[in-house]
Amino acid sequence: MMKHSFLTIALLSGMLLYGCKKDKTAVSSPDTINTRDFSYNMATKQISPDAEINGELNSPAGIKLVYYYLVRNNIPDSLVHIGTPAEESRNNYKFNIPTASFGSVKMTQASGIKMMVKHLDNTSFEAFIKVTAFTPPLPKLEETPLSLVPDANGKIKITGKASSENGLKLIEVFDDFEGTFALAGKVDLSQNEKVYQLNYEYTYRKNAGKLKVVATDNFGLKAEALISIPLKSYALYQDLSMMANGTASAPSNSSFFIGETGSILGSCNISGQEQKLDFVTYCSSTTPVFTFYSPGNTTTIAKNYKCGAVIWEPNATDLKATRFRVLIPGTAAADRIYAAYNGNTITDLNDQFFEGIAVPGSSTAKFDAAVANQAANTFNLTTAYLLWIRVPKADGSFVNQLLRPKEVVIGSTPALSTIKFDILVSK
Repeated sequence: MMKHSFLTIALLSGMLLYGCKKDKTAVSSPDTINTRDFSYNMATKQISPDAEINGELNSPAGIKLVYYYLVRNNIPDSLVHIGTPAEESRNNYKFNIPTASFGSVKMTQASGIKMMVKHLDNTSFEAFIKVTAFTPPLPKLEETPLSLVPDANGKIKITGKASSENGLKLIEVFDDFEGTFALAGKVDLSQNEKVYQLNYEYTYRKNAGKLKVVATDNFGLKAEALISIPLKSYALYQDLSMMANGTASAPSNSSFFIGETGSILGSCNISGQEQKLDFVTYCSSTTPVFTFYSPGNTTTIAKNYKCGAVIWEPNATDLKATRFRVLIPGTAAADRIYAAYNGNTITDLNDQFFEGIAVPGSSTAKFDAAVANQAANTFNLTTAYLLWIRVPKADGSFVNQLLRPKEVVIGSTPALSTIKFDILVSK
C-alpha cells in the first residue's frame, strides 16, 4: 500500500513539472500581426502585390528571434529566413522576407509562411501568412513571316499577332546590322491589350540579315520570333520611262535599255554601246502598237532611230538575241511568281525561280490593253503584266530580268509613245 501511494505521488509531481515547463515555453503572448496575402510568380520569381513578403508584428513581451518556415502541401516545412529585430524594434517589428530566400526552394505547392516568434521571456507566438504560388501563361507571338526583303525604299512591313492573358506591355524590333541584335524600334502598349495585331514598318539598316521581334507582357514574360532578311541577288530599277523610236525632228533620248547599269540611252548616244544593249522600244507609225524588241531583231527597224539626219546603223554581230515571255496568270508556276512579286518576297532571279515556265522564245513583246488578247508575246497592265526577259551573255550563260509595265501612252505621233515600268535585273 505504501509503495502504491509513493508511485501515485511521483506521477502527479511529474505531470505538474511538465505542465509548468510547457506554460513557460509554448503559451502564446498577446502578439498581433498586420500583413496581407501574397502571391509568388513561378515564371518571374517575383512576389506581389509587394516586392517582398512583409508586415508588422507587435509584441508586448518583446521579440528575440523570428523563424520563417515555408509551408508546402505534403512536404516538410522548410526554414527560409531568420529575423532578428534591433533592440528598439523588439516590441514593434516591421519585418520583410527577401525574395531571394525562395530562390533555391520549390514553390510549386506552397501555401504560406509560418512565423515562429521567440520572445525575450522565452515564450512564443505563431502566425501564418498566406502565399499562393502560380505559373502565369506565357505570351505568344504568332503569324510572323519567316523571311522578308526590303522594298525599293528600304522598308520592311512586319506583321504578326502578339497575345497574352496577362496583358501586353511592349513590342520591340531588333536587327543585327552591327553583328549582334540592337534595338531598331518599339511599340509601347498602354491599354493592357491581350491581343495586338502587329503592323510595324522597319527601315532596313545596311548589313542586317535578321530581325528579332519580342513581345513583353505585364509580368515581364517574353515571346520572340526571328525573321531572316535574305540578300537580294538582283538590282531593282523603278519608274523607268522609255520612248519609242522617236523622229528625226524629235529624236528619242530613251529607246535603248542597258540592264547591267540600269541606264537608258537615246538615238544620239547609242552608237558604240550596242554590245551592252538588252532591249529596244518601238512603235510603228502604221499600226501604233508599243513593242519591246530584241536588239538582234532590229535590223529592219534600225533606220527609224534617227539623230537628226543620222540613222542608227548597228553592226548585227554586236546585238544580243534577247528573248521575252509574258507570264499569263492561271497556272501554278505563273501564279507563284505573281505572288512572290506582289508580296515582295523575291530574293533570286535564277532559272530555278522560273521553274515550270517555258523559257522565253519571242524576239518581241507588244502591249495590248485588252485582256482577251494576252499571250506569251502580248502583255497588258492589269492581268498579264510580268515579262520574263532572258538576255544572253558572251560566255553562253544568261541574265534573267523581270519587267513590270505600269503605264503606256500612245502618242498622236506613235514614234513618241512612252512606257513606264519597274524592272528587276539579276546580278
